[in-house]
Parts: sequence; C-alpha cells; structure tokens
Amino acid sequence: MNRPVVRRAVATWIIGLGTLAAGLVAAIAAPASARELDPTQVVPLEQIAAESRDSVTEVIRDNTFHRRGAPEAFACNARIYLALLNEPALTLALWQDLSSSPVRLQQVGPNRYQGTDGAGASASWEFVYRSPRLHVLLGHLDYTSPRGNAHLQGRIVLIVHSGFYREVNGEPWVQHDVEAYVKIDSKGWKAVARTVRPLIERLLEDQVREAGWFVSLMGRLVLMYPNWACQVVMQRPDLNPEVRQNFRDIVTQTRRPGASSGRPVVVDNSTVNPDATLRR
Repeated sequence: MNRPVVRRAVATWIIGLGTLAAGLVAAIAAPASARELDPTQVVPLEQIAAESRDSVTEVIRDNTFHRRGAPEAFACNARIYLALLNEPALTLALWQDLSSSPVRLQQVGPNRYQGTDGAGASASWEFVYRSPRLHVLLGHLDYTSPRGNAHLQGRIVLIVHSGFYREVNGEPWVQHDVEAYVKIDSKGWKAVARTVRPLIERLLEDQVREAGWFVSLMGRLVLMYPNWACQVVMQRPDLNPEVRQNFRDIVTQTRRPGASSGRPVVVDNSTVNPDATLRR
C-alpha cells in the first residue's frame, strides 16, 4: 500500500475532510450556486433528528463548496463494508496497526465522534442518518494553522451512497461514492481567498475521492487478511466489546477460501500505484 496516499485518505475520512482545512482558509472562493438547492432532494430530511435538521439544511442549501466523487466498484462482502463504514473507530484501529498515524478518534456518544488529524484540524461529527444504501454525517470543523496566523471554522455534510450486487460467479461487490457539502462559517475568510483557488479545488476533488477509496481499501484488506483483521480488533480494549465480537463473527462467517493467514505490509513510496502494492 502506498503510505502517503492512504495517510491523506484516512485523515479525510476519519476527521471529516479535516485535511482540507489549510486549503480552505486560503482558497475557497466559489460562490454558492445561483440555483438554490433543495436539501430534500439530497437527503431524507424528515428522517433526520430535529436538532440536526436545520444545520444539515443550511450547509446543503447555502454551501460554499460541493463535490461528488466518481463511483467506485470493488469486490467486498456487504456485511464487512457496512461494519467498517458504521464503526470508524474500528476502521482506524486496523489502519493504525499497519502504519503510525497522527489521526486520533474518540467516540463520545451514540453516533457521535471527536477527532484530530495531527496537523491543526479537529472536528466533532455524527451520523445523522444511516441505512445500508445511504449514510449522512454532519461535522463541525475547527482548524488553526501551524503558525497560528489562520483560523477556520466550518461545517460539513458528508454523504456516502452505497449499492450492492453480485457478479455472475456469485462474488459480492460494492459500489459507492462520496459527496461533500462544505459551508465556511468563519468571518473574513473571503479576503484571503482567490490566489490559489484552482490548486485547492483540485485538492478538494482528490480528497473526496480518496475518502471513499480508503473505505474500499480497508474492506479489501479484511477480505484478503481475515486473521489479521480479527486479531487487531480483538486486541483493542478501547473498542466496544460488542462491536469487536460482531466484527469477528462477520469476518469469520464471510471468510473466503484461500484467504491469507498473514498481514498486509505498507510500502512507503509515493510513486507507487495504490492498488498495486499489497504484499504478504
């Protein structure tokens, strides 16, 4: 696995686009669309709790920036995929066993998390809607640059669309994409906006894509190395015991013939194709 690419992806996914904060301070100047979005066409607002509904509506309707990544399809059991998507702390634990990561994550309540990316960005966020085919997260982002000369606060609605199907040989596949609506709440940020906007817009697009890619990568690793996945999760006392046991049961029940008994190895080479370097 390509370490730098995955490092960016894990921070993106776990912190809720926190790694974009520095670029957002300097570069987002894209005005909201002239055509006002109808949030009810984006998420099932009536099924989102009242205390979160207004904020979700505002971020989508009055967004500063919006991106939707291209769909990605990959071989993965739906139960494993949903276990990783629904339990971010579990997914991060697997990655931290493979590589040192400054990302920290703590579950602070039902569906609620707090985290930091180790580079100045912190976030609190929650699942405001979950179903097998649609996950909606609302995040509150706070970023201070390393020199302390820039500060950003904003909100993010992160949406994951998922679909499940089987190939003619019966192998299960997942297709998903990630969509992000960002609203900058800090005053005065527009004064420092325009200079590097094209560069940062490309970065934002890459980050949305990599957020989805990280989840698909971890799903593939669990299928390829089930013994490793179970061992890591069961040895983490900070994870909920019920979550650990349910994950081990799912991995055991979905184990494929010929799966490796070893563990993945991370390749620290930024030029390597991230899909080409899984080693035993």
